[in-house]
Amino acid sequence: MRIFTSLLFFLISSQLGANSLDLADKKRITNHFNKYVDNGSLPNISILIKKDNKEILRHSYGYADIEKGISVNRKTVYRIYSMTKPVTGVAIMQLIENGKLRLNDKVSKYIPAFKDTKVINLDFQDYVLKPKREITIRDLLTHTSGLTYSWAGEGPVNQIYRKYNIRPYYFGAVDAELNKFPGNTCQFSAAAASAPLLHNPGEKWSYGINMDILGCVVEVISGMNFAEYLQKNIFDPLELKSIGFSVNERDKDSFTTLYTSGVFSRDGEIVAPSGLNQAELMFSKDLRPIDAFDKSPYLTNSSKLYDGGSGLVSNIDDYSKFAEMLLNGGILNGVRIISEASVDLMANNHLSDEILKDGSAFGLEGVGFGLTVGTIMNPGVAGTFSAEGEFFWGGAASTIFWVDRKNNVTATMMTQFMPSDKYPIREELKTLLYSSLSN
Repeated sequence: MRIFTSLLFFLISSQLGANSLDLADKKRITNHFNKYVDNGSLPNISILIKKDNKEILRHSYGYADIEKGISVNRKTVYRIYSMTKPVTGVAIMQLIENGKLRLNDKVSKYIPAFKDTKVINLDFQDYVLKPKREITIRDLLTHTSGLTYSWAGEGPVNQIYRKYNIRPYYFGAVDAELNKFPGNTCQFSAAAASAPLLHNPGEKWSYGINMDILGCVVEVISGMNFAEYLQKNIFDPLELKSIGFSVNERDKDSFTTLYTSGVFSRDGEIVAPSGLNQAELMFSKDLRPIDAFDKSPYLTNSSKLYDGGSGLVSNIDDYSKFAEMLLNGGILNGVRIISEASVDLMANNHLSDEILKDGSAFGLEGVGFGLTVGTIMNPGVAGTFSAEGEFFWGGAASTIFWVDRKNNVTATMMTQFMPSDKYPIREELKTLLYSSLSN
């Protein structure tokens, strides 16, 4: 049965016969996602699909702000959260190509505080030990450093992160600007180095603040702050106007409100207006705002902590252009950002068989992790409508992008809803798209 399943997904995903979608297929896809908005599950949905560098589906539906009745459109700006990570990955590949950095460099070469990093004792968690080796640049790019997120568990390391505000996210009601880390990118990195690691570098996959640390590495090497580096070396060359660590003045009326529903907590705190208790929330399906478009900390540029793992906002067109650049092997409209060899290196799996076997990376067979992106190693085993070698990543507000070089497809989907695992919209888009293109 397993062999048959693998063969089925191979036949579907390896050869897509159509170069476009007919009207019936477009309606099938858009109507499916419109229902999430119509039944009050999601505030909005925006989808942009390209094949052979041509747009084959564009769709926007719903509200950027429900209360004010502001509709989404192609100019709407979204919090892309962890879809920031591949952008940071491209910046690092540029430095590697220019001979200023190596994958196996120790992080302490650029951030000395990481020379003295300790690892939590797994048997006696009140104690720390010297790690077996230092963290490398590759460890950061692949989430194998032992760094974590404050919200990723309830253990002693997560508690330390919370106590010292080692959390870079803007999460509205929970992580407003007042309890965001007060320092700059490299001060944040030094604070992170003082906390113990979850495990020895290179031994496990653990999602964490790795790309935020890489932002400091870029600053140290380039002599620019991370925001300036990205603007000069990626955003301006690609003519990406909306993307950045804060909302541009001209885009403030196009920004979205972030929503949730039911019981949703972050760092142990329930994200809800005062007066609502957990029992009431448990049975509530109503969308409620947790970061209003006109009061969000993203509207100001007061912080000098540029989150390389979570900090960017973008409209769907700009991020789609970034994805298209990767599809084309690092070039878009005649402007080369990185080499095709660098894209290949990013897209290849970098996790050892031992790490993949323990299930810490996604818990999915057939899926690996490259440099800042997930990668499909075996679509049949993974049970996904994908092509081998496809790479992807998503954001905490239920956004997603992927690059499928075998079929010359890029897909970008935006909405603004937490938590991102409540509805299977990412998997559904892939299934609906590829089943249509294969007809």
